[in-house]
Amino acid sequence: MTRTIPAPANGPDRERTVALHRLVRRLVADGDARAAKAGRRARRTLSEMETVR
Repeated sequence: MTRTIPAPANGPDRERTVALHRLVRRLVADGDARAAKAGRRARRTLSEMETVR
């Protein structure tokens, strides 16, 4: 079950939220690039992560 929390409309909390989202997007892109370079695909679901232990 996925649940989202709405981002603040404006102000300092909004700026921090936007900055956090940018950071997460960069980290995901970096992880995807590293996986692709190693000939793998980044796992995206919990069931995919649990199958390789």
